[in-house]
Amino acid sequence: MNIIPLPTIVEEKEGSIALGKNSVISGAFVNTKALLKEFLADIPGGENCRVFFEIDRNLQDEAYRIDCAQDKVTVSAKTEQGAFYAFMTMQQIFTKEGLQRVYAEDRPNYQYRGFSLDCARHFWRVEKIKQILDVMAHLKMNKFHWHLTDDQGWRAEIKKYPLLTQKGAIRKRTPLSPKAFMGSGNWGYDENEYGRNLYYTQDDMKQIVAYAKDRHIEVIPEIDMPGHTVSAIACYPNLSCTGEQTDVSDRWGIMDNICCCGKDDVYEFAKDVIDELCRIFTGKFFHIGGDEAPKTRWKKCPCCQEKIKLLGLKDENALQGYFNNEIAKYLRAKGKRLIGWNEILDAKDIMDNDVVAQWWIKHSSGNKNEFDWMAKGGKCILSMANYVYMDHPYNVRPLKKTYGFSAKTLGVKDESNVLGMEIPQWAEYIRDETKLDMLTYARLVAFSEVCWTKIEDRNYLEFEKRMENLRPFFDKIGCKICPPKIYRGKTYPLRAFSYALKWNLWRVNPDYELNQLAKIQTAENK
Repeated sequence: MNIIPLPTIVEEKEGSIALGKNSVISGAFVNTKALLKEFLADIPGGENCRVFFEIDRNLQDEAYRIDCAQDKVTVSAKTEQGAFYAFMTMQQIFTKEGLQRVYAEDRPNYQYRGFSLDCARHFWRVEKIKQILDVMAHLKMNKFHWHLTDDQGWRAEIKKYPLLTQKGAIRKRTPLSPKAFMGSGNWGYDENEYGRNLYYTQDDMKQIVAYAKDRHIEVIPEIDMPGHTVSAIACYPNLSCTGEQTDVSDRWGIMDNICCCGKDDVYEFAKDVIDELCRIFTGKFFHIGGDEAPKTRWKKCPCCQEKIKLLGLKDENALQGYFNNEIAKYLRAKGKRLIGWNEILDAKDIMDNDVVAQWWIKHSSGNKNEFDWMAKGGKCILSMANYVYMDHPYNVRPLKKTYGFSAKTLGVKDESNVLGMEIPQWAEYIRDETKLDMLTYARLVAFSEVCWTKIEDRNYLEFEKRMENLRPFFDKIGCKICPPKIYRGKTYPLRAFSYALKWNLWRVNPDYELNQLAKIQTAENK
């Protein structure tokens, strides 16, 4: 049957149940019942058909069961969330004849099923984020990781530090291609200022959190620290090692101007930001980044070196580990758990065990840090860039490769400490919603199945058929899946015949596939 993500057990029965506005909806789970009634409100008929929601405490929290008889649907779940996911499945198998008769038992393979959106490099409207959350809900994705700050822009209102959005949101210009910020290539810079008034007020953030909660999605804020903080340092130079004035960065990449973890001011700043955001973000996770934090300046900084000596730390990596522990302890007191990118495991020997590492890069020899961390009970979220990063072109990362990702890809045999998986969308070279949709939605649909369905039950060609059969459904909910020629990675000139040349094509012109999409759509409309 055409259901994504693929259920654990699904058996198609003959015929359909003609549910409509006059059908009887009864039983448990008030919120999901209300959603089903709303869904059926414009569908005439339905007399003599009914849907009954029952509580089954033997099921897992997110699990559900759908059992269709002649004119009755019984939906079983332990929680409102499980019932909601049953309703999401029912929508996918609803046709003009009614609900396809089915027996389904379903439960997720991973408890953490995430999507991350970069709103720091380029800002996305509140309504666009809501539309993405709607799609996530239909795909049973339950974590929205919101990347709110970076070197090139601060997008979250912090009332104690108003300059963060008055000044830190604004950069002087924007690089248009990887070649541009490396100093070569035809695509240079957009010389227009970017970011003025492009930030989320605290009311905006509360609105997103509430909208997501109604869809059983936890919103996880990411405030990068101590690296990727040039936008904050531009506003409050005392946060850096040198205290020198600087501008919000107008280039991509890794900056060595990071927060000074030898200064008490930095710890106070971080805790103040956390205080305000923890009143908004009600979930249990808080992401602090922690990646790409060069220690160049720390090695020369009197404050950092004094702190290392005072605390008896081994080196600068241990100083970042100390900082992470202090922030983790502060978050723990607020009922939250720290997540950081897997570079934080450079200090794994002194790091608190409840910290979660998001594994995106092969950072240590043989991935020793990550395997050691999980061996002692630490949790990981799997997000390996070469498989799941969405911002790169399909011709170097076709959908089939993303769909094939699993813990086994990384050599993980014991998954007991794999919390789940997440697929990130970075926005350095994504400047409009058309390109965002093109690079995001096909991969999000595929990755929902990677997160939900066990690898032994997954088959790419069969998945692609289901996705294409469901294209009208996805179009209806705003999930604009790009054409197969795009997501299969078949749009490249003959000269780009090797993997390296395909990468170079993107580095010179990161809008190459977007231009190909426009050509395909023009041809289809003729």
